[in-house]
Amino acid sequence: MCLPIAAPADDRLGTILDTLARDEPATLVFEERRDDPMLEFAETRTGTLAFEPPDRLTRAVEGPRGETVRIEGNTLTLERRGSSREIDLDEQPALATLTGLFRSLLNGDRETLETDFEIERTGDAADWTLELTPRDRALRRMVPELTLSGADGELRELITIEAGGHHSRMRFEPPQAAD
Repeated sequence: MCLPIAAPADDRLGTILDTLARDEPATLVFEERRDDPMLEFAETRTGTLAFEPPDRLTRAVEGPRGETVRIEGNTLTLERRGSSREIDLDEQPALATLTGLFRSLLNGDRETLETDFEIERTGDAADWTLELTPRDRALRRMVPELTLSGADGELRELITIEAGGHHSRMRFEPPQAAD
């Protein structure tokens, strides 16, 4: 019989993950601003991020340039402009790590999160920031840093720094229970 290992008295990462973990389906509404040094103006997109435990995540972007990305198990399905493409995440480890980030957070999966990222944490469960650096070198060259912030059990923002000066800021509204 295996006994659980006691968590350290100051396990703020564990507390943060516990507050984010979802047992029921939930949807986050987001607004994302993508800055590209090659473009005159930033691109702003809106949409939803829907999570159905334990492993189905759907990101739907609204508007004429909309798209839907669905991750279930180890398959990513991209639907855009009437066409669909499937990607086996087992064949794309860097993409699997990046797309698995939200599933790890919403499942409270600390082990996967710490396996995939170096984590610097500030704050407490009431107001926190996690700076994530991918452990995979190939992914780190593409996305050197992700910063997540939240408060009171809710994810509020994701800032993604990409190679070449690209970055995005995704802001989330409080989660809504799925119908």
